[in-house]
Amino acid sequence: MIDIHTHILPATDDGARDLNEALSMARLAVQDGITHMFATPHHKSFQILSRQEVAERVANLQNNLETADIELTLLPGYEVRLEPDLFEDWAKETAGPLGHSRYVLAEPYFNHYDHHTDELLFELFERGYHPVMAHPERIGPIQQDLRLIEPFLKRGGLTQITSHSLTGYHGERARQVARTMLKEGLVHIIASDAHHAYRRTPTLSEGLKLAAAIVGEAQATAMVTTTPLALVTDQPMTAATMVF
Repeated sequence: MIDIHTHILPATDDGARDLNEALSMARLAVQDGITHMFATPHHKSFQILSRQEVAERVANLQNNLETADIELTLLPGYEVRLEPDLFEDWAKETAGPLGHSRYVLAEPYFNHYDHHTDELLFELFERGYHPVMAHPERIGPIQQDLRLIEPFLKRGGLTQITSHSLTGYHGERARQVARTMLKEGLVHIIASDAHHAYRRTPTLSEGLKLAAAIVGEAQATAMVTTTPLALVTDQPMTAATMVF
C-alpha cells in the first residue's frame, strides 16, 4: 500500500516528536503493509521549510530507516494549506507538489470554504498541477454541504479521505461524511494523515476494510495501491488506474 499523507518527519511539525517516534511510525506502517510513504509536513503554521530542506530531511530519515532495517520508501512532499499567499510561498519554494510529480496535496481551512478556495484550486490546475484535496470529510463547511466541492470535482480534482475517519477516530460526523462520499463515488485515495506512533498512526488496513464493505474490495484496494501509485510515478489518472 502507498500512503500519500503523513507527518513522519521528526521534530518538524505536529507529527513525530523525534527520530525514535518516526522510526516507530515507520515500523507500524510496514507491519500494516505500507511500502511507500509521502512525508507531507504542513507548509504553514510550523517550521517554514524549503523544498530542498524537506528533501534533505526525507533523505536523512530514509538513511535511518535503512540502518534500522525498516523497508519503507519515503518521498518528499507538503500538505499545502489553501491560503491567500499560497503562490507567494510557491515562488519561494516553501510549498510544493508531492515528490517530483504534478500532484499537490491541498488542504482547505477546517472552518471556511468559499469561491476563494476554488480559485486557489483552479489556479493550481491552470499552472499544470493536479490538486488532491486532503480530508474533505473533516472540513466543517463540506460536512454541511458536499455540493461545495462539485466545481472542484468537475474540474477533475481528486479527494483523499483519512482512514481514521472511517473508524470514527475523528468523530461521528467525519465518519458519516466519509461513508457518504464513498457511496457517492467521491473518493479517490485513502491515506492515514499519520501524526504519531500511539494515535493517528500510519495505518490503512482497518480503513481499507471498512471502505471495502461500502464500495467493494477492488475499488477500495485501488484507493491505497494503483491510484496513489500514479502520484508516485507522476502518471495521469485514468479509469483503469482508479478501477471505478
